Amino acid sequence: MESRSSTASSSAASPPESSLRTPLSLVETQCVLCGAAQAEAVATGRDFEYDTCPNRFRFVRCAACGHLYLSPRPRVADLGLIYPANYYAFASGGNPLVARLRRVWEGGKIRLYRELVGEGPRRILDVGCGNGRLLGLLRDFGCPDWELVGIDRDADAAAACRAQGFEAHAGRVEDFDADGRGFDAVIMLQLIEHVEDPVAICRRVHGLLRPGGRFVVETPNLAGIDYRLFRRSWWGHYHFPRHWNLFSTPSLRRMLEDAGFEVEPAEYLISTSAWTISLHNWLLDHGWPGPLVRFFHYQNPLLLALFVALDWTRARLGLETSNQRVIARRREG
Repeated sequence: MESRSSTASSSAASPPESSLRTPLSLVETQCVLCGAAQAEAVATGRDFEYDTCPNRFRFVRCAACGHLYLSPRPRVADLGLIYPANYYAFASGGNPLVARLRRVWEGGKIRLYRELVGEGPRRILDVGCGNGRLLGLLRDFGCPDWELVGIDRDADAAAACRAQGFEAHAGRVEDFDADGRGFDAVIMLQLIEHVEDPVAICRRVHGLLRPGGRFVVETPNLAGIDYRLFRRSWWGHYHFPRHWNLFSTPSLRRMLEDAGFEVEPAEYLISTSAWTISLHNWLLDHGWPGPLVRFFHYQNPLLLALFVALDWTRARLGLETSNQRVIARRREG
C-alpha cells in the first residue's frame, strides 16, 4: 500500500465546491534530468480524481534520456488550486477497517527504519510530512531516543504536526536550514513525483545527511500490469495534474547517483491505489454509471484485498510493481 498517494475523491463525478471552471494557465517545461527540450506525448488525461480544473494534461517522454514528465504543467503559484482542501495529506476519516489495517501494515515498515538508523539518539527528517502520519508511526513504533523532524511546504500541514508535539517546518526542503545539525535518515514517501525540481531536492538531501546517512524514497514506478493496461490515459499514478515527474527504477537510480548517493537495489511494493484509481478513471472516462464508478474507491476493502494479493505475489516473485522503494546512502568524496 502506498503511504501517501493512496487517494481519490469518493466520486470524481461530483466535483468539489472549489472546482475551477476556468482553465489553469500552464507552462511548458523541459526534462529536469538532462535539460533536453525535445519530447513526445505518451499519455493525456484530466483531473479525474478531484476535477479541480477543466484542462487536459499530457505526460511526455524526453527524446534524449527517456524521462517522463508533465508538460505543459500548472504554475507553482497555482499549487493551492490543484491541491483542494480535502486532499488526502490533510484529510481524516475514511473506512475505519482500512485505516486500522493500514496502520498495522505501516507500523511494520518502521522495522526497516530501525535497521537503517539503529537504536539510540538519531535524527530523522520526514520531507512532505503532511498531517504527521509517518511521524506518528515513527514515534509509536520506533526508538524513543529518535529526534523526529518534519517539513512540508503547506503551512497548515506543518501546524498540524506541531499540534501533535513534533518539530515541523513550513517551506521547501531546498531552502531548509538545519542549523548545522545533520540527519541520520531523510524519508520521502510519495513526494518526489510531485515536485518541480527533483534533482535539486536530491542534492539538498545529500547536504542534509550526516556521513553514511540514508535517503529513503518511495515513488511510483513506470512498470507493472496496471501501468501497461492504463498507461494511455487512466493510470492512477499519473494523478493529473499533481504528478510532475515519473521515474523508472533506472532513471531514479541515475538521478540519485548523480546527486552523490550509493544506491541499493530497488524493492517493489504493493500498489493498491494505482489499481483502484486506474479502474475508477477508466470507468468515469467511458461514461459508466455513477454507482459503479463509486464502487472503485481507493478504500473499498474488497478491491484492496484483491490488489494487495496480486501485487504481493508479483513482488515475492521478484517482478516489478508500479510502486518502488529505493534506499540511497550518502557517498563521501
